[in-house]
Amino acid sequence: MFKKLRKLDYWIAVPFTILSMLGVVMVFSATQGSAALGNFIKQAIFVMIGLSGALFLYHFNLKHLQNVRWLKSAMYIIIAALIIAKVIMPAVNGAHGWINLGVITLQPAEFLKLAMILYFAYFFSRYPWKSNTRWALQSVVRNHILWPPIVALGLVFIMPDNGNGLITLVICFALLLASGMSKRAIAIAAAATGLGFGFLQPLIRLLNHTFNLTSNDHYVFSRLTSFVNPWDPNAADTSRQLLYGYYAIAHGGWFGVGLGNSLIKPYLPESNTDFIMAVMAEELGVVVTTIVLLLVLILVGRMVILGIRQKNQYYRLVLFGIATLLFLQTFVNFGGVLGVLPITGVVFPFISGGGSSYIVFSAAIGLALNIAATQKKTVDIHPGDVIARKDYQ
Repeated sequence: MFKKLRKLDYWIAVPFTILSMLGVVMVFSATQGSAALGNFIKQAIFVMIGLSGALFLYHFNLKHLQNVRWLKSAMYIIIAALIIAKVIMPAVNGAHGWINLGVITLQPAEFLKLAMILYFAYFFSRYPWKSNTRWALQSVVRNHILWPPIVALGLVFIMPDNGNGLITLVICFALLLASGMSKRAIAIAAAATGLGFGFLQPLIRLLNHTFNLTSNDHYVFSRLTSFVNPWDPNAADTSRQLLYGYYAIAHGGWFGVGLGNSLIKPYLPESNTDFIMAVMAEELGVVVTTIVLLLVLILVGRMVILGIRQKNQYYRLVLFGIATLLFLQTFVNFGGVLGVLPITGVVFPFISGGGSSYIVFSAAIGLALNIAATQKKTVDIHPGDVIARKDYQ
């Protein structure tokens, strides 16, 4: 156990620890009123659970995860949890995405994202499309491999939880591209993604003009229309969260107004979860917020580098999947705060309050650290230093 700790990848462990500790502080500072202490204690407990889970997965034998029966069982459990959340549990902000157990509240869609990474990492390493596409397709159909993730993803969209659903879908697509697709296919996908992002607002304007989305009181359409023009007086109610986020960022300036001194958080409906980065920008300033973004990018970049160096296809895909998860979560959440993307209710990794999301991200970090520890580092040892050579082995 202690011998493996010497192989700890500090490029992953240090940013993860800093973000986790800062997240506990920000949840306390961003929570309004008397609930601040309770949320602080809950988030601290979640961090301890998450760190323990990451440590456990760091020492876990990853070969046990490459078991199709175990992966399918995990999918069935998540599907059952999604059905319970949709059918039995009451809606929260228009979506049936949570299971209230009294002491804690679980969000099955968060666990689905990590389960999808493990599921499709095994899938694309077990059935390589480039080697024999016909054999791969026949094996997929014969073993009923695709229907569990399709059912689970469909349930997420009908809750509706479009933010987590789209992130999960993009993760699966990223794993497909990383599994051996041609450079041409990757270039086409990247170009299509860039064009889609660049023309997102004009496309929503066109849909709004064609189908008159503003006349529909569904919260999904209201978020889309408020994203296109948040300053529209007719959309003042639906765009209130985004506008107050702007005010918070502007009020904070470069160095912030200090922890606990936010003036805008009482007007933000999700100040300690979805919009916690707006509160951070107000209280700690643009400089600290930028450092937080850089820490996440260090995590993502390190996992991509390790994935490129990795010889094992399964480990490579797991690393790429986790890197995609962290990048998309950060991009979608902070993009919603800045108004460059529609608000989706997606949390910021490690900073936002919430047990399900933090435990999932911590588990992903534990897996990444485990895979990083399997890579042998090239160390120059003198041929005559027998003790050092034995210790290194």
